Amino acid sequence: MDNKMKATATLAASAVLAAGTTPGLSPLINLATTSAGQFIVGLLNHGFIAATIGGMADWFAVTALFRKPLGISYRTEILKRNRGRITDAIIEFVSSDLLNTENIMETVREENTAKMLIDYLEKNHGREKLKYLARDVINELLAQTDSRAISNAITPILEDEIKNLDAEKITDAAVKVVTKDKYSRKILTILLQTGKKILQSPHMQDAIYRKITDLREAYEGDSAGRALVLSSLNLTDEKILSILNENVEKKIGDTLKIFQSKGMVDNEAVDTAKSLQETFKRFVQAAAAEFDTTNFHAQIKEILDEKIKPADYIQNWIDVNIRGETEPVILEKISREKVEDPTAGRIIELKRSEQIWYSILDNLIDEKIDEFIKSPVLQYKFDQFVKNFIAEMLEEYHGEIPNMIRERLDKFTDEELTEFVEGKVSDDLQMIRINGSVCGAAVGMMLYIVAQIIEHFISG
Repeated sequence: MDNKMKATATLAASAVLAAGTTPGLSPLINLATTSAGQFIVGLLNHGFIAATIGGMADWFAVTALFRKPLGISYRTEILKRNRGRITDAIIEFVSSDLLNTENIMETVREENTAKMLIDYLEKNHGREKLKYLARDVINELLAQTDSRAISNAITPILEDEIKNLDAEKITDAAVKVVTKDKYSRKILTILLQTGKKILQSPHMQDAIYRKITDLREAYEGDSAGRALVLSSLNLTDEKILSILNENVEKKIGDTLKIFQSKGMVDNEAVDTAKSLQETFKRFVQAAAAEFDTTNFHAQIKEILDEKIKPADYIQNWIDVNIRGETEPVILEKISREKVEDPTAGRIIELKRSEQIWYSILDNLIDEKIDEFIKSPVLQYKFDQFVKNFIAEMLEEYHGEIPNMIRERLDKFTDEELTEFVEGKVSDDLQMIRINGSVCGAAVGMMLYIVAQIIEHFISG
Protein backbone atom coordinates (compact mmCIF):
# COMPACT_ATOMS: atom_id res chain seq x y z
CA MET A 1 0.00 0.00 0.00
CA ASP A 2 1.45 3.37 -0.98
CA ASN A 3 1.37 6.46 1.22
CA LYS A 4 -1.58 8.00 -0.63
CA MET A 5 -3.77 4.99 0.12
CA LYS A 6 -2.55 4.98 3.74
CA ALA A 7 -3.39 8.69 4.12
CA THR A 8 -6.87 8.23 2.61
CA ALA A 9 -7.52 5.18 4.79
CA THR A 10 -6.41 7.13 7.89
CA LEU A 11 -8.77 10.00 7.04
CA ALA A 12 -11.68 7.67 6.36
CA ALA A 13 -11.07 5.72 9.55
CA SER A 14 -10.89 8.95 11.57
CA ALA A 15 -14.24 10.17 10.16
CA VAL A 16 -15.97 6.85 10.80
CA LEU A 17 -14.63 6.57 14.35
CA ALA A 18 -15.50 10.20 15.04
CA ALA A 19 -19.08 9.48 14.08
CA GLY A 20 -19.01 6.20 15.96
CA THR A 21 -18.00 7.87 19.23
CA THR A 22 -20.39 10.84 18.99
CA PRO A 23 -22.79 11.06 21.98
CA GLY A 24 -26.28 9.97 20.97
CA LEU A 25 -24.94 7.99 18.01
CA SER A 26 -22.30 5.77 19.53
CA PRO A 27 -23.30 2.35 20.85
CA LEU A 28 -20.40 2.74 23.27
CA ILE A 29 -22.49 5.20 25.30
CA ASN A 30 -24.68 2.34 26.45
CA LEU A 31 -21.58 0.53 27.69
CA ALA A 32 -19.93 3.57 29.22
CA THR A 33 -22.24 4.04 32.22
CA THR A 34 -19.54 5.19 34.58
CA SER A 35 -17.94 8.60 34.57
CA ALA A 36 -14.61 7.04 33.62
CA GLY A 37 -16.21 5.31 30.67
CA GLN A 38 -17.86 8.50 29.53
CA PHE A 39 -14.53 10.30 29.82
CA ILE A 40 -12.82 7.70 27.63
CA VAL A 41 -15.53 7.87 24.97
CA GLY A 42 -15.42 11.66 24.97
CA LEU A 43 -11.64 11.59 24.76
CA LEU A 44 -11.75 9.28 21.74
CA ASN A 45 -14.50 11.34 20.11
CA HIS A 46 -12.57 14.58 20.36
CA GLY A 47 -9.38 12.87 19.20
CA PHE A 48 -11.03 11.37 16.10
CA ILE A 49 -12.83 14.63 15.28
CA ALA A 50 -9.54 16.54 15.47
CA ALA A 51 -7.82 13.84 13.41
CA THR A 52 -10.53 14.16 10.74
CA ILE A 53 -10.24 17.95 10.70
CA GLY A 54 -6.42 17.81 10.55
CA GLY A 55 -6.47 15.17 7.81
CA MET A 56 -9.02 17.11 5.75
CA ALA A 57 -7.06 20.35 6.12
CA ASP A 58 -3.81 18.73 5.03
CA TRP A 59 -5.57 16.91 2.15
CA PHE A 60 -6.88 20.28 0.97
CA ALA A 61 -3.40 21.85 1.28
CA VAL A 62 -1.60 19.03 -0.56
CA THR A 63 -4.21 18.84 -3.30
CA ALA A 64 -4.21 22.66 -3.73
CA LEU A 65 -0.57 22.47 -4.81
CA PHE A 66 -1.54 20.66 -8.01
CA ARG A 67 -5.27 21.11 -8.68
CA LYS A 68 -8.57 22.55 -7.36
CA PRO A 69 -9.78 20.58 -4.32
CA LEU A 70 -13.59 20.35 -4.23
CA GLY A 71 -13.63 22.69 -7.26
CA ILE A 72 -12.43 25.64 -5.16
CA SER A 73 -10.31 27.93 -7.35
CA TYR A 74 -9.28 30.53 -4.77
CA ARG A 75 -5.57 30.21 -4.01
CA THR A 76 -5.40 26.68 -5.44
CA GLU A 77 -3.52 25.12 -8.39
CA ILE A 78 -0.44 26.77 -6.95
CA LEU A 79 2.02 25.06 -9.29
CA LYS A 80 0.08 25.98 -12.41
CA ARG A 81 -0.66 29.59 -11.38
CA ASN A 82 2.94 30.27 -10.36
CA ARG A 83 4.64 28.32 -13.13
CA GLY A 84 6.61 31.28 -14.49
CA ARG A 85 7.91 32.33 -11.09
CA ILE A 86 8.73 28.74 -10.13
CA THR A 87 10.54 28.18 -13.44
CA ASP A 88 12.67 31.29 -12.91
CA ALA A 89 13.48 30.18 -9.35
CA ILE A 90 14.46 26.69 -10.52
CA ILE A 91 16.69 28.10 -13.26
CA GLU A 92 18.36 30.49 -10.82
CA PHE A 93 18.84 27.79 -8.17
CA VAL A 94 20.15 25.11 -10.53
CA SER A 95 22.47 27.25 -12.65
CA SER A 96 23.77 29.48 -9.85
CA ASP A 97 23.90 27.01 -6.97
CA LEU A 98 23.23 23.32 -7.51
CA LEU A 99 24.93 22.94 -10.90
CA ASN A 100 27.35 25.81 -10.75
CA THR A 101 30.86 25.19 -11.93
CA GLU A 102 32.34 25.04 -8.44
CA ASN A 103 29.84 22.44 -7.17
CA ILE A 104 30.46 20.17 -10.13
CA MET A 105 34.22 20.64 -9.93
CA GLU A 106 34.10 19.89 -6.21
CA THR A 107 32.82 16.42 -7.07
CA VAL A 108 35.34 16.04 -9.89
CA ARG A 109 38.26 17.15 -7.69
CA GLU A 110 37.45 14.40 -5.19
CA GLU A 111 38.17 11.82 -7.89
CA ASN A 112 41.72 10.74 -8.69
CA THR A 113 41.40 10.27 -12.44
CA ALA A 114 44.92 8.88 -12.72
CA LYS A 115 44.11 6.16 -10.17
CA MET A 116 40.86 5.41 -12.01
CA LEU A 117 42.83 4.97 -15.23
CA ILE A 118 45.41 2.73 -13.54
CA ASP A 119 42.67 0.59 -11.98
CA TYR A 120 41.07 0.21 -15.40
CA LEU A 121 44.37 -0.72 -17.03
CA GLU A 122 45.46 -3.19 -14.36
CA LYS A 123 42.23 -4.65 -12.92
CA ASN A 124 39.77 -4.57 -15.81
CA HIS A 125 42.02 -5.88 -18.60
CA GLY A 126 42.36 -2.31 -19.79
CA ARG A 127 45.92 -2.85 -20.95
CA GLU A 128 44.87 -5.60 -23.35
CA LYS A 129 41.78 -3.68 -24.46
CA LEU A 130 43.93 -0.64 -25.20
CA LYS A 131 46.25 -2.73 -27.36
CA TYR A 132 43.37 -4.21 -29.32
CA LEU A 133 41.83 -0.77 -29.70
CA ALA A 134 45.11 0.66 -30.98
CA ARG A 135 45.42 -2.25 -33.43
CA ASP A 136 41.86 -1.68 -34.66
CA VAL A 137 42.51 2.03 -35.16
CA ILE A 138 45.73 1.45 -37.09
CA ASN A 139 44.22 -1.40 -39.10
CA GLU A 140 41.32 0.85 -40.03
CA LEU A 141 43.81 3.52 -41.02
CA LEU A 142 45.87 1.07 -43.08
CA ALA A 143 42.75 -0.26 -44.80
CA GLN A 144 42.19 3.21 -46.23
CA THR A 145 45.75 3.72 -47.44
CA ASP A 146 46.88 3.18 -51.02
CA SER A 147 49.73 0.68 -50.85
CA ARG A 148 50.53 1.22 -54.56
CA ALA A 149 50.92 4.98 -54.02
CA ILE A 150 53.19 4.34 -51.05
CA SER A 151 55.30 1.83 -52.97
CA ASN A 152 55.60 4.26 -55.89
CA ALA A 153 56.78 6.96 -53.49
CA ILE A 154 59.33 4.67 -51.86
CA THR A 155 60.61 2.95 -55.01
CA PRO A 156 62.66 5.86 -56.43
CA ILE A 157 64.45 6.29 -53.13
CA LEU A 158 64.90 2.54 -52.86
CA GLU A 159 66.42 2.30 -56.33
CA ASP A 160 68.99 4.96 -55.43
CA GLU A 161 70.04 3.01 -52.37
CA ILE A 162 69.63 -0.52 -53.72
CA LYS A 163 73.20 -0.85 -54.93
CA ASN A 164 74.55 -0.58 -51.39
CA LEU A 165 71.85 -2.84 -49.99
CA ASP A 166 71.75 -0.75 -46.82
CA ALA A 167 68.49 -1.79 -45.14
CA GLU A 168 68.83 0.84 -42.44
CA LYS A 169 68.97 3.59 -45.01
CA ILE A 170 65.93 2.14 -46.74
CA THR A 171 64.05 2.16 -43.46
CA ASP A 172 65.14 5.72 -42.77
CA ALA A 173 63.98 6.74 -46.23
CA ALA A 174 60.57 5.18 -45.66
CA VAL A 175 60.30 7.01 -42.35
CA LYS A 176 61.20 10.30 -44.04
CA VAL A 177 58.50 9.80 -46.66
CA VAL A 178 55.81 8.88 -44.13
CA THR A 179 56.72 11.73 -41.76
CA LYS A 180 56.80 14.40 -44.43
CA ASP A 181 54.31 17.16 -43.77
CA LYS A 182 52.35 16.35 -46.93
CA TYR A 183 51.88 12.65 -46.13
CA SER A 184 51.63 12.92 -42.36
CA ARG A 185 48.72 15.35 -42.72
CA LYS A 186 46.91 12.87 -44.97
CA ILE A 187 47.63 9.97 -42.62
CA LEU A 188 46.53 11.94 -39.55
CA THR A 189 43.39 13.02 -41.38
CA ILE A 190 42.51 9.37 -42.02
CA LEU A 191 43.46 8.53 -38.42
CA LEU A 192 41.10 11.18 -37.03
CA GLN A 193 38.32 9.98 -39.30
CA THR A 194 38.97 6.44 -38.11
CA GLY A 195 39.03 7.60 -34.49
CA LYS A 196 35.60 9.12 -34.99
CA LYS A 197 34.32 5.75 -36.23
CA ILE A 198 35.88 3.99 -33.24
CA LEU A 199 34.24 6.50 -30.88
CA GLN A 200 30.87 5.70 -32.42
CA SER A 201 31.39 1.93 -32.14
CA PRO A 202 29.05 0.08 -29.72
CA HIS A 203 31.99 -1.22 -27.66
CA MET A 204 33.44 2.25 -27.07
CA GLN A 205 30.03 3.85 -26.48
CA ASP A 206 29.24 1.17 -23.88
CA ALA A 207 32.54 1.79 -22.05
CA ILE A 208 31.99 5.58 -21.99
CA TYR A 209 28.39 5.10 -20.88
CA ARG A 210 29.49 3.03 -17.86
CA LYS A 211 31.99 5.72 -16.80
CA ILE A 212 29.30 8.42 -17.10
CA THR A 213 27.01 6.32 -14.90
CA ASP A 214 29.75 5.99 -12.24
CA LEU A 215 30.44 9.75 -12.20
CA ARG A 216 26.73 10.63 -12.14
CA GLU A 217 26.09 8.29 -9.19
CA ALA A 218 29.09 9.78 -7.35
CA TYR A 219 27.77 13.30 -7.97
CA GLU A 220 24.21 12.52 -6.84
CA GLY A 221 25.37 10.66 -3.73
CA ASP A 222 22.58 10.73 -1.13
CA SER A 223 21.19 14.05 -2.37
CA ALA A 224 17.57 13.65 -3.45
CA GLY A 225 17.64 17.28 -4.62
CA ARG A 226 20.44 16.66 -7.09
CA ALA A 227 18.73 13.54 -8.41
CA LEU A 228 15.42 15.41 -8.81
CA VAL A 229 17.02 18.34 -10.64
CA LEU A 230 19.00 16.08 -12.98
CA SER A 231 15.82 14.14 -13.69
CA SER A 232 13.80 17.32 -14.34
CA LEU A 233 16.49 18.51 -16.75
CA ASN A 234 16.35 15.17 -18.53
CA LEU A 235 20.10 14.86 -17.89
CA THR A 236 20.03 11.10 -18.21
CA ASP A 237 23.18 9.10 -18.81
CA GLU A 238 22.12 8.81 -22.45
CA LYS A 239 21.74 12.60 -22.74
CA ILE A 240 25.15 13.23 -21.16
CA LEU A 241 26.70 10.67 -23.53
CA SER A 242 25.05 12.45 -26.47
CA ILE A 243 26.44 15.84 -25.36
CA LEU A 244 29.92 14.33 -24.88
CA ASN A 245 29.79 12.74 -28.34
CA GLU A 246 28.77 16.05 -29.90
CA ASN A 247 31.65 17.89 -28.23
CA VAL A 248 34.29 15.28 -29.09
CA GLU A 249 33.08 15.06 -32.67
CA LYS A 250 33.23 18.84 -32.86
CA LYS A 251 36.84 18.79 -31.62
CA ILE A 252 37.71 16.11 -34.18
CA GLY A 253 35.93 18.09 -36.88
CA ASP A 254 37.81 21.27 -35.97
CA THR A 255 41.14 19.41 -36.06
CA LEU A 256 40.30 17.89 -39.44
CA LYS A 257 39.63 21.37 -40.78
CA ILE A 258 43.14 22.34 -39.68
CA PHE A 259 44.77 19.50 -41.62
CA GLN A 260 42.54 19.97 -44.65
CA SER A 261 42.88 23.75 -44.72
CA LYS A 262 44.86 25.23 -47.59
CA GLY A 263 44.61 28.83 -46.45
CA MET A 264 45.76 30.73 -43.41
CA VAL A 265 44.89 29.41 -39.97
CA ASP A 266 45.40 30.96 -36.54
CA ASN A 267 48.45 30.29 -34.37
CA GLU A 268 46.59 27.97 -32.02
CA ALA A 269 45.50 25.81 -34.96
CA VAL A 270 49.07 25.68 -36.25
CA ASP A 271 50.35 24.60 -32.83
CA THR A 272 47.71 21.86 -32.64
CA ALA A 273 48.66 20.54 -36.06
CA LYS A 274 52.38 20.58 -35.24
CA SER A 275 51.81 18.79 -31.93
CA LEU A 276 49.85 15.99 -33.60
CA GLN A 277 52.41 15.65 -36.37
CA GLU A 278 55.30 15.50 -33.88
CA THR A 279 53.52 12.74 -31.91
CA PHE A 280 52.95 10.76 -35.12
CA LYS A 281 56.57 11.26 -36.13
CA ARG A 282 57.85 9.93 -32.77
CA PHE A 283 55.64 6.84 -33.12
CA VAL A 284 56.92 6.07 -36.61
CA GLN A 285 60.52 6.59 -35.49
CA ALA A 286 60.01 4.29 -32.47
CA ALA A 287 58.57 1.59 -34.73
CA ALA A 288 61.48 1.99 -37.15
CA ALA A 289 63.97 1.64 -34.29
CA GLU A 290 62.70 -1.88 -33.53
CA PHE A 291 62.41 -2.91 -37.16
CA ASP A 292 64.20 -6.18 -38.09
CA THR A 293 66.58 -4.77 -40.72
CA THR A 294 68.57 -8.02 -40.99
CA ASN A 295 65.57 -10.00 -42.18
CA PHE A 296 64.51 -7.19 -44.45
CA HIS A 297 68.03 -7.03 -45.87
CA ALA A 298 67.83 -10.71 -46.77
CA GLN A 299 64.49 -10.19 -48.44
CA ILE A 300 65.95 -7.35 -50.53
CA LYS A 301 68.62 -9.72 -51.79
CA GLU A 302 65.94 -12.26 -52.66
CA ILE A 303 64.15 -9.60 -54.66
CA LEU A 304 67.26 -8.91 -56.68
CA ASP A 305 67.99 -12.58 -57.18
CA GLU A 306 64.54 -13.28 -58.54
CA LYS A 307 64.47 -9.98 -60.47
CA ILE A 308 61.17 -8.89 -58.98
CA LYS A 309 60.19 -5.29 -59.60
CA PRO A 310 60.76 -3.28 -56.38
CA ALA A 311 57.44 -1.42 -56.65
CA ASP A 312 55.46 -4.69 -56.92
CA TYR A 313 57.39 -6.28 -54.11
CA ILE A 314 56.98 -3.30 -51.77
CA GLN A 315 53.26 -3.13 -52.40
CA ASN A 316 52.90 -6.85 -51.73
CA TRP A 317 55.06 -6.63 -48.62
CA ILE A 318 52.97 -3.75 -47.25
CA ASP A 319 49.71 -5.57 -48.01
CA VAL A 320 50.78 -8.81 -46.31
CA ASN A 321 52.98 -7.68 -43.41
CA ILE A 322 51.54 -4.27 -42.62
CA ARG A 323 47.91 -4.49 -43.67
CA GLY A 324 47.55 -8.20 -42.83
CA GLU A 325 46.14 -9.33 -46.15
CA THR A 326 46.53 -12.89 -47.39
CA GLU A 327 49.58 -13.63 -49.50
CA PRO A 328 48.55 -13.41 -53.20
CA VAL A 329 50.52 -16.57 -53.96
CA ILE A 330 48.36 -18.52 -51.50
CA LEU A 331 45.18 -17.10 -52.98
CA GLU A 332 46.36 -18.02 -56.45
CA LYS A 333 47.14 -21.58 -55.33
CA ILE A 334 43.68 -21.99 -53.78
CA SER A 335 42.03 -20.62 -56.90
CA ARG A 336 44.00 -23.02 -59.07
CA GLU A 337 43.09 -26.01 -56.87
CA LYS A 338 39.41 -25.12 -57.06
CA VAL A 339 39.58 -24.95 -60.85
CA GLU A 340 41.33 -28.32 -61.01
CA ASP A 341 38.88 -29.97 -58.63
CA PRO A 342 35.63 -27.95 -58.31
CA THR A 343 33.87 -30.86 -56.54
CA ALA A 344 36.32 -30.90 -53.63
CA GLY A 345 34.40 -30.64 -50.40
CA ARG A 346 37.24 -29.75 -48.05
CA ILE A 347 37.38 -26.41 -46.27
CA ILE A 348 40.60 -24.47 -46.60
CA GLU A 349 41.46 -22.36 -43.59
CA LEU A 350 43.84 -19.46 -44.08
CA LYS A 351 46.02 -18.65 -41.13
CA ARG A 352 47.24 -15.10 -41.25
CA SER A 353 50.34 -14.21 -39.30
CA GLU A 354 50.23 -11.11 -37.14
CA GLN A 355 51.36 -7.91 -38.77
CA ILE A 356 54.97 -7.13 -37.96
CA TRP A 357 54.05 -3.92 -36.19
CA TYR A 358 51.80 -5.66 -33.64
CA SER A 359 54.64 -6.52 -31.28
CA ILE A 360 56.20 -3.08 -31.76
CA LEU A 361 52.92 -1.38 -30.87
CA ASP A 362 52.26 -3.71 -27.91
CA ASN A 363 55.74 -3.12 -26.48
CA LEU A 364 55.38 0.62 -26.90
CA ILE A 365 52.00 0.62 -25.11
CA ASP A 366 53.35 -1.56 -22.29
CA GLU A 367 56.35 0.71 -21.92
CA LYS A 368 54.25 3.86 -21.72
CA ILE A 369 51.71 2.31 -19.32
CA ASP A 370 54.47 1.04 -17.00
CA GLU A 371 56.11 4.44 -17.11
CA PHE A 372 52.80 6.08 -16.22
CA ILE A 373 52.10 3.67 -13.33
CA LYS A 374 55.57 4.24 -11.82
CA SER A 375 55.58 8.00 -12.22
CA PRO A 376 53.64 10.14 -9.70
CA VAL A 377 54.61 13.17 -11.79
CA LEU A 378 52.91 11.80 -14.92
CA GLN A 379 49.88 10.76 -12.88
CA TYR A 380 49.61 14.25 -11.40
CA LYS A 381 49.91 15.85 -14.83
CA PHE A 382 47.27 13.52 -16.26
CA ASP A 383 44.90 14.17 -13.34
CA GLN A 384 45.36 17.92 -13.68
CA PHE A 385 44.93 17.76 -17.44
CA VAL A 386 41.61 15.90 -17.14
CA LYS A 387 40.30 18.21 -14.44
CA ASN A 388 41.43 21.34 -16.27
CA PHE A 389 39.79 20.04 -19.43
CA ILE A 390 36.51 19.45 -17.57
CA ALA A 391 36.77 22.88 -15.94
CA GLU A 392 37.32 24.54 -19.32
CA MET A 393 34.36 22.69 -20.82
CA LEU A 394 32.17 23.72 -17.88
CA GLU A 395 33.34 27.31 -18.14
CA GLU A 396 32.67 27.34 -21.87
CA TYR A 397 29.26 25.70 -21.81
CA HIS A 398 27.94 26.58 -18.33
CA GLY A 399 26.01 29.49 -19.80
CA GLU A 400 23.92 27.00 -21.73
CA ILE A 401 22.48 25.46 -18.55
CA PRO A 402 19.69 28.09 -18.03
CA ASN A 403 18.65 27.71 -21.66
CA MET A 404 18.64 23.92 -21.35
CA ILE A 405 16.50 24.07 -18.20
CA ARG A 406 14.02 26.57 -19.66
CA GLU A 407 13.81 24.65 -22.94
CA ARG A 408 13.17 21.42 -21.07
CA LEU A 409 10.52 22.90 -18.75
CA ASP A 410 8.77 24.74 -21.61
CA LYS A 411 8.18 21.41 -23.33
CA PHE A 412 5.82 20.42 -20.50
CA THR A 413 2.17 21.42 -20.71
CA ASP A 414 0.65 22.57 -17.41
CA GLU A 415 -0.95 19.16 -16.93
CA GLU A 416 2.26 17.28 -17.80
CA LEU A 417 4.32 19.44 -15.44
CA THR A 418 1.80 18.91 -12.66
CA GLU A 419 1.82 15.13 -13.18
CA PHE A 420 5.63 15.06 -13.39
CA VAL A 421 6.22 17.01 -10.15
CA GLU A 422 3.41 15.22 -8.32
CA GLY A 423 4.83 11.87 -9.36
CA LYS A 424 8.21 12.80 -7.87
CA VAL A 425 7.02 14.21 -4.51
CA SER A 426 3.49 12.86 -3.99
CA ASP A 427 4.59 9.94 -1.82
CA ASP A 428 6.37 12.27 0.62
CA LEU A 429 3.51 14.81 0.60
CA GLN A 430 1.02 12.11 1.58
CA MET A 431 2.97 11.70 4.83
CA ILE A 432 1.89 15.26 5.66
CA ARG A 433 -1.72 14.09 5.56
CA ILE A 434 -0.99 11.13 7.82
CA ASN A 435 0.98 13.31 10.23
CA GLY A 436 -1.88 15.86 10.19
CA SER A 437 -4.37 13.22 11.30
CA VAL A 438 -2.05 11.86 14.00
CA CYS A 439 -1.11 15.30 15.33
CA GLY A 440 -4.77 16.42 15.17
CA ALA A 441 -5.81 13.43 17.22
CA ALA A 442 -3.15 14.14 19.83
CA VAL A 443 -4.07 17.84 20.05
CA GLY A 444 -7.82 17.06 20.18
CA MET A 445 -7.35 14.65 23.07
CA MET A 446 -5.08 17.06 24.92
CA LEU A 447 -7.60 19.91 24.58
CA TYR A 448 -10.38 17.61 25.78
CA ILE A 449 -8.33 16.68 28.86
CA VAL A 450 -7.58 20.36 29.57
CA ALA A 451 -11.27 21.25 29.15
CA GLN A 452 -12.29 18.48 31.52
CA ILE A 453 -9.78 19.63 34.14
CA ILE A 454 -10.98 23.23 33.89
CA GLU A 455 -14.63 22.13 34.07
CA HIS A 456 -13.81 19.99 37.13
CA PHE A 457 -12.25 22.91 38.99
CA ILE A 458 -15.08 25.31 38.08
CA SER A 459 -17.82 22.91 39.08
CA GLY A 460 -15.94 21.92 42.20
